[in-house]
Amino acid sequence: MAASTAAVVRRLCVAAEVRSALAVLARGTKSGDAALDVAACTALVHVCCQSGDVAEARRVFDVMPRLGVAPNEVTYTALINGYFVRGHREMGFALFAEMRRDGVEPNLYTYNCLIGEWCRTGEFKSARLLFDEMPVKGVVHNVVSYNILIAGLCRHSKLKDAVQLFEAMRREGIRPSIVTFNLLIDGYGKAGKMANALHFFNQMKAAGLPPSVVTYNELICGFCRVRDIARAVRAFLDMKERGLAPTKVTYTILIAAFAKENEMDRAFMMLSEMEKAGLEVDVQSYGVLLHALCMEGKMMHARKLFQSMDLKGVKPNSVLYDMMIYGYGREGSSYKALRLIMEMRKNGLIPNVASYCLTIRLLCNEGKCQEAEALIDDMEHAGLQTSETICRILLDAKARLHGSTDDSFT
Repeated sequence: MAASTAAVVRRLCVAAEVRSALAVLARGTKSGDAALDVAACTALVHVCCQSGDVAEARRVFDVMPRLGVAPNEVTYTALINGYFVRGHREMGFALFAEMRRDGVEPNLYTYNCLIGEWCRTGEFKSARLLFDEMPVKGVVHNVVSYNILIAGLCRHSKLKDAVQLFEAMRREGIRPSIVTFNLLIDGYGKAGKMANALHFFNQMKAAGLPPSVVTYNELICGFCRVRDIARAVRAFLDMKERGLAPTKVTYTILIAAFAKENEMDRAFMMLSEMEKAGLEVDVQSYGVLLHALCMEGKMMHARKLFQSMDLKGVKPNSVLYDMMIYGYGREGSSYKALRLIMEMRKNGLIPNVASYCLTIRLLCNEGKCQEAEALIDDMEHAGLQTSETICRILLDAKARLHGSTDDSFT
């Protein structure tokens, strides 16, 4: 019976049938015949965490001793990781302390999980203490241990520390992976230090590791960040020559870069190439082009692009509408901005406060007080707060319209 009950729970966990597995546990606990082993209980804790129900995972964990099953390092690690994933970091660290009090030694995955959480919040002293403790406890670092720390350091712009760790990794005889090199290339690219990024790109190739699509995307993004578009394009061409297909991310990076440099023909050419490659052109891809056109005051082109989205099955979001409203506002087209606000409301979208205020101001400047007042009412109906400034602008516009000021009534 013991083996069959445990086997049933494990099988249900593999099939991600969490409720059924919990029901088997509940029936067994109630009848006093749960007869589960540590592997089955750990599997149940794991799938509960995967489904996002860490409270249920904890209940399973707490019932284990009553069933005569002691949690092992894998059980603890599954629940600690579950807490971290759901944002309950204090509970995760408290469970780690409990693990140590119970005399259960952390394994490689426990350490990597804890180091990752400390790195996430930039607490590198605590992360490094655990990292350095690993060999003392007989736990050998692996490439993931190093990558977790390097990723955290790069994310927090501690690039020198990341490189020192990279060198320590090699001294320990651990071969850096593609992920390791990508982390350093990305870190230096985001810092605008492209000579360093290229150094690791070349080291990567020298180590016999082929650059991936992610590697090239990071390199292209880095060049675009320092406005070296020529080298970004060379990297793009090199990527294709190596037989790597550019992704939506690749094209969007270049579209944004060309748009920022006001090279709109090249930006649209890249958009066209993206479509021909069979890649989905999404709101973000359109957004970078619309933003550039609106900022340059090319509203006829912006409108044409905006309207083409619907034909291609891409629904504009509120951010894109607000961009268009801003563009029309800059050129003083109050009714065009107003029409877009009405279109947004019809489509169930809410313009931001800036879009409302800009359009109200334009309408008031043109003496269209009735439309401005209706827009203020709509703004309040949408749950947005109007400012005293906007109300004053409307009052002043009304006063001008009637050939008087507030002072004439005093």
